[in-house]
Amino acid sequence: MNRQEFCQIIADIRKQSTIKMKDVCFQMGVMPTAIYRLEKGSSNFEMGNMMSYIKALQHILVIENGQHSYRINDAQELGSILALIRKEKAISQRALAEKTGFVYSTIVKIESKKSIISIDTMLKIVDVLGYTVKIEKK
Repeated sequence: MNRQEFCQIIADIRKQSTIKMKDVCFQMGVMPTAIYRLEKGSSNFEMGNMMSYIKALQHILVIENGQHSYRINDAQELGSILALIRKEKAISQRALAEKTGFVYSTIVKIESKKSIISIDTMLKIVDVLGYTVKIEKK
């Protein structure tokens, strides 16, 4: 899944819900233009913003592979979950960095919660680890 596909899923959830745009904006503390930018997926934004948006839609991010499923509530938790999955797969941080094309320090910062992961980085790591991303109703 790429960023545009992920963002389209989010946009469809909002459009099909009974939650009003003004309520989402109020909960997130943003203007409608920020929501439209997130939904369009034209830029590589931080998962903190996306997680706030998913929460406002009363949904949750799920990372799964058929055997394991992880429900994620916030962007800080995301780094810990990705580290757990990496360890379950017995892949070192360096090997994950090589497979994703990211520098080693990026993986370290994400897993140690010193960096908020971007949408593209999250999708790439999840894919390399053999997992998929879903958005589910809470």
